[in-house]
Amino acid sequence: MAESTGRRRASIGVLFWIAFILLVLVIFLANRGNIEQVLETTGIVDVIRDRMAPDEPSVDEPSVEEPPVDVPPAHDPEPADPDIVFEDETPSPNVHSSEEEKAAPRTVETPEEQPAAIPVRESEQDVSKPNRRMAALYFIRVTDDGRTYPQRVVRPVAYDQSPLTETIRALIAGPSGEELDEGLLNLIPSDTQLISAHVDSGVAYLNFNQSFRFNPMGAEGTVAQLQQIIYSSTEFPTVTQVQFLIEGEKLDYVGGDGIFIGKPLGRDAFSS
Repeated sequence: MAESTGRRRASIGVLFWIAFILLVLVIFLANRGNIEQVLETTGIVDVIRDRMAPDEPSVDEPSVEEPPVDVPPAHDPEPADPDIVFEDETPSPNVHSSEEEKAAPRTVETPEEQPAAIPVRESEQDVSKPNRRMAALYFIRVTDDGRTYPQRVVRPVAYDQSPLTETIRALIAGPSGEELDEGLLNLIPSDTQLISAHVDSGVAYLNFNQSFRFNPMGAEGTVAQLQQIIYSSTEFPTVTQVQFLIEGEKLDYVGGDGIFIGKPLGRDAFSS
């Protein structure tokens, strides 16, 4: 009896373990997908593999170590060569040097455009070339009742250095044809010449030859010629009065009737 009871218990135990293993197997098969995801997520499979084969090299290690070796040559700018700045980076240094030698003369030619403009500026500033200004000249107009007064005319006058000198000389030369047609006269004696002229402290010192002293029209003509000179000279902003000189000397009177010129005279000297 005892032996049969022991065998029965042993068979029951074996059946129990078989049933337990089958139950576990069924549960595993039913949840295989979930179990694989859990194992991949936790990395248990990799850990088990690493422990089972610790001496085997990782497959990814060579690919990770190689790029750092190759990267520096790829981005290394080769010795600091100016050729790389002017030409493409891909050609060899020899190609850069040959192309740069051809391009170098072109970059040097562009600054040469500035010196080319210098002669033009110098010619514009040539002191021998006359300047021009609009000068106011005063000629004499005679009214119907015989009175005279200075009439202002504006015309261009060319000059080299002294615009006052050329303005007075243009006045001495007399009115133009159109001005004569308008009835303007020049009462400055013929053969009059302006020897020199300069301005000092608002006074224009005008030096004439002897012909300036005598006017064939008498005192009225002498006053008219002085007015022509004074009015034309005081058109300049730096001149307020005129000191008349005859061949470098200061005379007190000019004309047969003795018109006083012994001091600087302004426009108000002959006002009536």
